[in-house]
Amino acid sequence: MKTTSKCQVTLPRPMRREVGIEPRTEVEPFVATIQGRKVIAIAPVRGQTRGELMVQRMKGFLKGKGRTNRILRQTRGER
Repeated sequence: MKTTSKCQVTLPRPMRREVGIEPRTEVEPFVATIQGRKVIAIAPVRGQTRGELMVQRMKGFLKGKGRTNRILRQTRGER
């Protein structure tokens, strides 16, 4: 198997099926050592995705910082 010019690889269907990876499945890469050899492995994300965790952390971030319209105007550089 070769990588593309962008270092991407296509996982063969039997491998995807074996670990439960379907189209649009969020996966998590990690490095593992198998028989003394470092390999790059991926696994489907279980539980919350990165995006969901990010949204959860940001919830309430601007609470008490003023009205939404004022914050948006400041963000846009308006007065």
